[in-house]
Amino acid sequence: MILLEGFGSDQVTLRSLARPFVLGGWHVLTFDFSGHGRSPGALDFKNAQTDRLARQTLAALEAFSRLTGLPPERIYLAGHSLGARTALQSAVLSPLRLGGLILLGTQVNLSTNVQSEFFTGTSDSSLEWVTALGPQTPAAQILLVSGDWDDILTPSAANLLYRRLSAGQGGSFTREMVILSGLVHNYEPFSPRVWEAVRSWLARQTGADLPGGGGQTARVLAWLGGLAGLLLLAAGAERWTASALPAAPAPASGTEITSLPRFLRAKLLLWLAALPLAAALGGIFFFLPLARPVFNLIYVGFIGGYGLLLLILYWRGKMPGVRGGFWARESTRPRAWRLAAALAVFALALALTGAYARSGWFFVFPLNLRLVWLLIFTPFTALGFWIGLREGDLLPATGRVRAAHTLIGLLPFFLYTFLMAALGSLSGMIGGLQGLVILWLTLLVGGTIRNLGARPALAAVCMSVLLYWLLLPQGVLFR
Repeated sequence: MILLEGFGSDQVTLRSLARPFVLGGWHVLTFDFSGHGRSPGALDFKNAQTDRLARQTLAALEAFSRLTGLPPERIYLAGHSLGARTALQSAVLSPLRLGGLILLGTQVNLSTNVQSEFFTGTSDSSLEWVTALGPQTPAAQILLVSGDWDDILTPSAANLLYRRLSAGQGGSFTREMVILSGLVHNYEPFSPRVWEAVRSWLARQTGADLPGGGGQTARVLAWLGGLAGLLLLAAGAERWTASALPAAPAPASGTEITSLPRFLRAKLLLWLAALPLAAALGGIFFFLPLARPVFNLIYVGFIGGYGLLLLILYWRGKMPGVRGGFWARESTRPRAWRLAAALAVFALALALTGAYARSGWFFVFPLNLRLVWLLIFTPFTALGFWIGLREGDLLPATGRVRAAHTLIGLLPFFLYTFLMAALGSLSGMIGGLQGLVILWLTLLVGGTIRNLGARPALAAVCMSVLLYWLLLPQGVLFR
């Protein structure tokens, strides 16, 4: 079995699919496409019009066959989303007969799909390999699986693809389709019901006795429990350090909030004024001679752009509802043990989130060009976090005021999530919610480091690194 990742994913997300095959005695191969995970290179914005990833898959097939000694007709391709599309295209282009194809949420639309065409930049119905699809092409048995809430391959699009491939089942190869209720595109590789459909189909095709879906269910529950545990641990640590440790020294500059309602209203409205700065900051990165993590620019753009605007206002003493200029340095230094404890919390946060990432729910941070982008993004994003932390020194201690301040700081990310929902993009909405969870975890860890180290700048840098530690692996590097 060769498993192919979805768009912006990597091999780690395929672990839940790979494990039962390994337990069943199968040979399993995964690899990262160009611009994904640990692989070098990048994708073009017009990648959907090329055969590049299909050629990479065929090269992997050749290497896999050589390493295992298995002929191609005993090798299956299974993919999700982009990986399913690539598996299908590879089978069309290959002169070899494969064992079969398992296609989850296949990113192929024979009718108009505005969301899919926006990201792929092409209409699938005009591509030569797509027009070649039929009951004899590709020369392989095929299982199509997706959910009825899938917005990348909608149920109507799945039916069109199935009818094109089957055409009355007049060919030598069987085609089957399973549409599962209440299943969204993002979670198809992890669904126990998807695995049961795959397991049942393979049993009929090969007689294989693969493990049941109980292991998949346990993994999903462990992922959800692990995420809840991380958030509860971070929230508990932030609250305990705030109550048990002496408060950080007050700013020596005499800066204070004179009108809290005016200050909060200004914070809300200044997001509009920060939009040009956010766009300019994101645009600057396109001039760097590096492959770019385009889908991560929203974070550095909004947090960094907002931070730059507030920096100017505070520096000039023009922040509404605030008296005084920019803050002076703290007059006292925290004890060494508190700085050491703050750095230990940061290291623990990286270790725990990294261990959680290896489960397959999120991703392992690849030590390649993404690490360079982490270093580039960190100063700009840390500025926004730092100003938020320093504003926290000026706010009343009431939880309601601080919650309002935090929610205002996350406003663009809430709006993005609502926009995706309004457009009917469930996958985009889920991606937005995942981003909000990561930001929430980042803020909680940052609060703990701030309480321990009494150094907002240190906390802000740690927050930025943690944010991109979790975000940068989720996406594609583009030329």
